[in-house]
Amino acid sequence: MDSGVAQTRIAQVSRGGCLAFPLLPASKSPEVKVSFALVEGDPPINCKGEVVYSVKDRGTGVAFTEISIHNQDRITEFFEKIQAAEKPAGS
Repeated sequence: MDSGVAQTRIAQVSRGGCLAFPLLPASKSPEVKVSFALVEGDPPINCKGEVVYSVKDRGTGVAFTEISIHNQDRITEFFEKIQAAEKPAGS
């Protein structure tokens, strides 16, 4: 794995992967280490992934290859809270 470090924005995330934008720099290996926080101040989610695609104006798709169930659950809970907050009263 290359030892280069790139900072990018996670445009989309799910239990199985993420979309990084802008593009991650080209690398000899598709393997990447990913670290991000769902909310500023929360502990980061650290995992490993593999670049599955890069599209110039869309970003780099990364499939998580090593992520703990705990961190997958944190991602799910994050989006469940958002959905619950967006539901109209009485739904």
